[in-house]
Amino acid sequence: MLLAVKGLTVHHGKEVHLRDISFDLAASECLVIRSQILLLGTTLLQSLVGLEEQATGEVHFNGRDLLGDMPLRHRLELRRDIGYVHRVGGLISLLNVRENIALPLCYHAQVTRQQVAELTREVAEVVGVSDLLDREVDELDIVQVRLVNLARALIDRPQLLLVDAILEGMDEDRRRRAAGAIERYQNEYGFGVVMTARTRNLPQTTRVLELRTDGLHRPGG
Repeated sequence: MLLAVKGLTVHHGKEVHLRDISFDLAASECLVIRSQILLLGTTLLQSLVGLEEQATGEVHFNGRDLLGDMPLRHRLELRRDIGYVHRVGGLISLLNVRENIALPLCYHAQVTRQQVAELTREVAEVVGVSDLLDREVDELDIVQVRLVNLARALIDRPQLLLVDAILEGMDEDRRRRAAGAIERYQNEYGFGVVMTARTRNLPQTTRVLELRTDGLHRPGG
């Protein structure tokens, strides 16, 4: 099993944002988790990648618990195989769009500068941000930021892609382009996808669950 989540709970003071979240995901699966409160979905995804300090429970990725005790080096190695697509922010303002997209490849010494340039051009074209490559981050609107985040997550061919409700508020053309990019790379590399949304699905969606503060439920359940 690529991802197995057991009893995930997030406490912020006396407030419980998420309680007893459990699900699993196989490679090549696409799970859409719907929530009318997008912040809940963000909290869930940040917990899955180890960015939520108040999270308890178990998040097993490739058989290793990201919330368990392990050396920092091992935790970072696991995270390199997880692509996270932010709904808000997520880019480094000191780098331009081209540099932000290429950033994950900097951790792979075997990738040459020419390969980095070629892969950056390829994913930018697929996602539809080729015209933004030489722009600065603070020149982008919120939808453009989401698309650049998507390109950066895809360039490294992750084993697990976490997508934080980026399709919400997009026009139809951009929504189709973003969804198509995820589908194309998933078909080619077989990674698992967990996407949060209010109502949207991806064409390759295999399951849909509803996220509430008391756990995950089947739609209408």
